[in-house]
Amino acid sequence: MARAKCCAVTVVLAAMVLGAAARAQDTPVRQKVAVKAGRIITVSGADIEQGVILIEDGRIKQVGKSIDIPWDANVIDASDKVVMPGFVEAHTFQGISTANEQVLEVPFVSTFDAIDPRSTFMEDSLRDGVTTMLVLPGNDTVLGGTGCVIKPCGKMVDDMVVRNYTGMKLSLQPRWDSSRMAHIERLRKYLAGLQDYLQDYQQRKADAQEQKKPFDEELDPKKKPVMDLLDGKLRAFVYCPRASDVVKAFELSDELKFKITPVLGPDCYKAAAFLAKRGVPVILDSQLIVWETNEDTHTEEMKVVPKIMADAGVQFALQRAPSVYGSRYFWFQAAQAVAYGASREEALKSITLYPAQIIGLADRVGSIDAGKDANLLILTGDPLDAQTWVDRVLIEGNVVYERAKDVRLKKLLEERKPEEVKPPAETKGGETPPQPKQ
Repeated sequence: MARAKCCAVTVVLAAMVLGAAARAQDTPVRQKVAVKAGRIITVSGADIEQGVILIEDGRIKQVGKSIDIPWDANVIDASDKVVMPGFVEAHTFQGISTANEQVLEVPFVSTFDAIDPRSTFMEDSLRDGVTTMLVLPGNDTVLGGTGCVIKPCGKMVDDMVVRNYTGMKLSLQPRWDSSRMAHIERLRKYLAGLQDYLQDYQQRKADAQEQKKPFDEELDPKKKPVMDLLDGKLRAFVYCPRASDVVKAFELSDELKFKITPVLGPDCYKAAAFLAKRGVPVILDSQLIVWETNEDTHTEEMKVVPKIMADAGVQFALQRAPSVYGSRYFWFQAAQAVAYGASREEALKSITLYPAQIIGLADRVGSIDAGKDANLLILTGDPLDAQTWVDRVLIEGNVVYERAKDVRLKKLLEERKPEEVKPPAETKGGETPPQPKQ
């Protein structure tokens, strides 16, 4: 009997241990990372020398100088490097497999369906320090569809998405077969026609309710994104190639009551005063310097767009041009702005915090603050120094890029040994064989 009781107790204890182990496996393990930095550029506040960023479960938990590092934290030693927030891009139409400008009015399409995870643009973006970007349709359209906020890492599109259904692309750039006035009128007519459609739908629904009749008619799903635009659920990113288009864009938004973010062409610096009065942040073209002929002196004058916008009090986000050397880098864009008179603080915000605000993710990215996603760049030096490189990139606390392990970069930078030139073999009698004619 005693042996039977002992066996029963053993079985119960084993079951309890196994049950506790199973529950422990079900409980998620809290991942802790501590980044020790030589300098932390928070963007939202003052820089911190010899600071620590404590990360827990992908979010920044604490930032400061005197922070106790938990014993179970994975420590990243960047004590000789600079750490700053990952770059944020508020507008790009790169990294997609197909464009949708074939048809002018396609508000129902989404870049989500065209994101290409294997695109070299994604790889380059990560290498260049971009951790968040809003991918929108291109400029050669009228109503181009909706965008998708992604991080440039992941094997599947679902792994990359930060927020789907973000922003709608409108363009005031006429195509080759249309005039500027006809293009704008086409856009106005489409939006006004949708308002009429909604009014008719609501009237039919009200009539059915009044007559106590069933009403099962559904709204056209292809029109829903534009309905969301007019209801204030979506923001329009409106491409304005000329300064005069900026005024037209706001006339449309005032008339039809929708929110806009202007995406500007180089010429739009002329609308700086107008934009300052409207108090709306803008996205600048990648061409930051414009040369214009003075009609009085017939001399060329340099116009530095970021400086003009900053002096007027307009907040702006910068934009890359992946196919243009220099302009493909956010650090170059920001450094160029500072070199020609813009403040360093505004330049850094234009590639981090301001674009994060524009895309509605300032609570998650754009600065190093407690509670935000741990999207960090570990740099070899100051971010605006041409000799600085991105050493490592963290997205949500995970190291997703390491320069030391960048295979393609190694192949590009490795020194090739000169090939040994062997003397021609001698034939019998000491004569060299005849050489082929050149």
